[in-house]
Amino acid sequence: MITRIHDKYLLKQFLKVFALSVIAFVVIYVTVDTFEEIDNFIDHNAKIRHIVLYYVYSLPFILTYIIPVSLLLGTVFSMGILARRNEITAFISSGVSLVRVAQPILLLAMMVSMASAVFNDVVVTRANRRQKDIKRYDIEGRTRSDPRLKENFHYLGENGFVYLASRYNHENRTLYEVVVQQFDENTLVRRVDAKRAVWKHGAWLFSSGFDRVFQSKSEQVQAFRELKIPELQEDPESFAKREVDQENMNARELTSYIDKVRKSGGSTERYTTDLYFKFSYPLAGSIFVLIGIAFASGKRKQSMATGFGVTLLISFIYYGVLRVGQTLGYNGVVPPFLAAQLGNLIFLTVGVGLLSRANQ
Repeated sequence: MITRIHDKYLLKQFLKVFALSVIAFVVIYVTVDTFEEIDNFIDHNAKIRHIVLYYVYSLPFILTYIIPVSLLLGTVFSMGILARRNEITAFISSGVSLVRVAQPILLLAMMVSMASAVFNDVVVTRANRRQKDIKRYDIEGRTRSDPRLKENFHYLGENGFVYLASRYNHENRTLYEVVVQQFDENTLVRRVDAKRAVWKHGAWLFSSGFDRVFQSKSEQVQAFRELKIPELQEDPESFAKREVDQENMNARELTSYIDKVRKSGGSTERYTTDLYFKFSYPLAGSIFVLIGIAFASGKRKQSMATGFGVTLLISFIYYGVLRVGQTLGYNGVVPPFLAAQLGNLIFLTVGVGLLSRANQ
């Protein structure tokens, strides 16, 4: 694309509104959330330093959700200014198409959307974990659990193995009242119940229990005093790792978790839908820009108030469609990828149609 004078002019208008929108939405979000959390802060005598850190680590999550809306608002306002001054009419009369006029905004929006998707996966997940810790331990004063001791232990292992134990002590590397189940797809093929399992010489040594193997309609049960299962790939360091909520996992962690759930015979629709959702909403900004260009460049000159109202309306409708798709994906009604992209597909179709009509 050859940069022209009107490209710089339009980008200057767009970036000004976009930056002000981001700042305004961040301030509004933090203000509303502060009023909701103020009682909690007062009840726990929260320190100003911890409150500030809480909102600092909330910022990446806030940015991910307000950037698409800010892109839309910047487009509506900057293109609307050109339309009200009849500058778009002048461009089209001189042979410059509407798409070419808005091309700088479209390209910038695509770059911001792609960067936002990566930002959401790499930065937001880590920041959310830290924010949760600050609220739980620094503000609310909850006792941090000993990472060396885990109660009601549950772990999804490799090769379809699932570990259950009443307690895991990392100091002596021992599982107590342990149950190990092995699944082949959705079928339970083996179950080991033991009083304890101790890590010795690079393997788990189960003691005082029963080993059950399920074949078709039959079951073979064998009591044992000691038992080793060479197929187990998990070691004490695997069990000692911090457990992360699925919503705060990055794409790599969530993909690995989905694979483990699938091998253990569990349902993966919910987690797979969440995986695709990590990239669907950040990419909405580019689609919003298409709609914004078509709306602001119409023959009817829209006021600033109308443009702001339409921006909020489009955002609310999109968010509603997004949640409907998410629910359908969770329940397995539609494939996870389609569920996550339902809002984008609908709004992309609408945006392309409106832009084609406005470009005529």
